Amino acid sequence: MDIQEFAENHSLKVKMDSCGETIIPGKPRNLERAEDRRHIYENGDGRFGVSYVHAGPVASVGKYHNAQKRMLEAGFTQGQNGDAEGTFLFDPANETQAKIAIREIGARMRREASPERRIVLAANLVKARAAKQSDPSVFLTQTL
Repeated sequence: MDIQEFAENHSLKVKMDSCGETIIPGKPRNLERAEDRRHIYENGDGRFGVSYVHAGPVASVGKYHNAQKRMLEAGFTQGQNGDAEGTFLFDPANETQAKIAIREIGARMRREASPERRIVLAANLVKARAAKQSDPSVFLTQTL
């Protein structure tokens, strides 16, 4: 299983980091580079890794240790251990470990519209395009 398939199975968003590798980014979302956040990555040996980084004005050692305890109890293998950051390896086929990894990084789920909602959205788009073509000034005043 690769990271793209894992993300599709769990309805997660994926991004490319600055090195060109595909990751599943988590929190905090206000950081510029995706790899500076907590994220899930492919380790290369059939396992995935969780990079748990507590970024913020004050690194919370307690939050990291609680997350560390939850992951180790679930059977994760610790790769690196710092004061408020570390890496943990897990089996992507193990649903319990996968759910804990997703929760710990704070990954965003991909939202998909229902077929009924897609029909409504498509109809609204057709109306908006028709209004814009017939009288662009009306469209601009409505959106401001």
